[in-house]
Amino acid sequence: MDGRKIIKYILALAGIVVVIGYSYFALGDFVRGPRIIISSPETGFSTTTPVITIVGRAIHINTLTVNGDATPLDLEGNFSSRLILAPGYNIIKVTAKDRYERTVEKEIEITLLHQANSSSMVSTATTTPDIQIIFNF
Repeated sequence: MDGRKIIKYILALAGIVVVIGYSYFALGDFVRGPRIIISSPETGFSTTTPVITIVGRAIHINTLTVNGDATPLDLEGNFSSRLILAPGYNIIKVTAKDRYERTVEKEIEITLLHQANSSSMVSTATTTPDIQIIFNF
C-alpha cells in the first residue's frame, strides 16, 4: 500500500466516526426517551406526618402527572407536588410522557404510621409576663 491509500482510508474512517458521533449527539435524547429522577422521598419511606412533598426532576418530557394530576415544571424540569397520605400503605405514581407518546412511570411506596396516643404526649405551655408601657409627654 502506498501512502495515498492509507491517507484515504484514515480520512474515510474519520469521516464515518464524525457522522456517527454527531448522529448520536443529535438523536441521543430521542434514543434515551423521557426520564424521571425522584429526589425526595425515597421509596419504602415511613412517616407520621400525613402531608408529604414529592420533589424531583423530569428530563425530555411534555407532561408530568403525580397520581393522575398534572404537575407543573420549571424551566430546568424540576417539580414539586404536595400530597396527603392515607393511613397505612400508600403508592404514589409519577408518570411522564414525551412528545413521541413514550411513557415512563416511577412508583414511590410510603407508609403513614399511626401516631402515638395524644394523651401520652407532653405539652408545654409558656406564659409571657405582662408588660406595661408608659408614655410621659
